[in-house]
Amino acid sequence: MKAGIIGFPGSGRDTVFRALTALPRVEGLNEQRLGEALVEDARLDYLSGLFNPKKHTPAKLELFSARPLGQNKNESIRLSLEKVRDCDVLLLVVRNFPDPSQKTQAPLEEAEEILNEFLVTDYISVEKRLERLGEERKRGKKADPIEAELLDLAKGLLEANTPLRGEPKITCAPLLKGFGFLSAKPYLVLVNNPDDGDDSFKLSAPLPQLSLRGNLEAEIAALEPEEAPEFLADYGLKEPGRARVIKTLYELMELISFFTVGEDECRAWTLTRGEDALTAAGKIHSDIKKGFIRAEVVAFDDFKATGGFAEAKKKGVFRLEGKTYKVIDGDIIHFRFNV
Repeated sequence: MKAGIIGFPGSGRDTVFRALTALPRVEGLNEQRLGEALVEDARLDYLSGLFNPKKHTPAKLELFSARPLGQNKNESIRLSLEKVRDCDVLLLVVRNFPDPSQKTQAPLEEAEEILNEFLVTDYISVEKRLERLGEERKRGKKADPIEAELLDLAKGLLEANTPLRGEPKITCAPLLKGFGFLSAKPYLVLVNNPDDGDDSFKLSAPLPQLSLRGNLEAEIAALEPEEAPEFLADYGLKEPGRARVIKTLYELMELISFFTVGEDECRAWTLTRGEDALTAAGKIHSDIKKGFIRAEVVAFDDFKATGGFAEAKKKGVFRLEGKTYKVIDGDIIHFRFNV
């Protein structure tokens, strides 16, 4: 999963990026940054402790931050948006801390401005494509009627200031995938509070949102693992902001984890809720998907309660499932395949 971080200049978007990735500050950088956040999972830790594998591989969240400098804040956002079209989810960083060089903070206003830019950017893309299709028809070239119909639908929604994410005909259409429509993507507003702020702060609007103290979280991310718990306790935090962001994104995007285990590697894999065993096999390797025979499945809780695969079989909680089996969060799976 790839998350794009955007926000107006001065919102602390780079600070939040560092808080999520634990990467150091880079001075004077006017380019994009890439990083990743490991998805902490106590279930995977338990499995690795049991199998003592050569490799322990958590799931990962890829993070992308576009930081172009435009002539003004709106141009900066528009330039950023062009760079996050291939992201799966967007993180909107809004400022809720004082800044002497800027007016009083207005995080809700910032969030609404960015969301409106999604609509404007998508509308421009749709109009350009419809104009091109019209020109091609004049030259005698036949346009795909389904694409034209979908684009007309999108144009009508955008003219009504309606995001595209609520229309399955558009979000699920392979023909439109290349557009990377911004208002069709899930998003999460990250309210960036001061160090002495309140992580329970909420915007007065029903937007998917999470509050965090970006500068404080960046300091926590830079600590050695053994130092972090005491630092967290001093500020009354149960877990780093990175963990809270990832949990919220998993809920927002309906993501789940399944595990593969063994002496070589214990690994967590990410799926969308409702995806089947064949899709899960393809996450690991195309050959496993191609030669899929059966999936040997045991739920994590059953595995832990019985003490292992052999005991799970004796208790009748070890199952053989086919291609269409809907994977459940926490499933431990071994795939039988032949190629």
